[in-house]
Amino acid sequence: MLYQLGGTQFDVVPFNTHETDHEMGGDFAAKDLIGTMRDREFVGPSDEKLTFSCRIFPAKFGGLEELEGLQVAAVSGEPQILVRGDGTNLGWWVIDKVGDKATFLDIKGVGRVIEVQIAITRVPVPGKTTILGALLRLFG
Repeated sequence: MLYQLGGTQFDVVPFNTHETDHEMGGDFAAKDLIGTMRDREFVGPSDEKLTFSCRIFPAKFGGLEELEGLQVAAVSGEPQILVRGDGTNLGWWVIDKVGDKATFLDIKGVGRVIEVQIAITRVPVPGKTTILGALLRLFG
């Protein structure tokens, strides 16, 4: 196993992940200053995003069930737990997008090679409420 997102395992076969793209950083509020450059104040971490590039070969190895499972999870809006192949729990993530591009179509219209892109964003542990969030709900 390379990764597991919710109930979907990314592995060499049938659902092959050959590339990941990880992005994270900080958010800053700009402050106008007279006679100099604008200052920046750190206000917290920015969204942490991860993109998987996958390739499936349905006729030889399958993988369409896993793709459909990811599409169902994406439209459910439910956070999914992400675990890396070495057993590291990477936390909870929502699926922003599942895109696929089929090439070399067979006579049934199914691609012999399907390139899949999955974009996810890290979210807090479901059900965990911060003090600020609870106060805002009280007065909101």
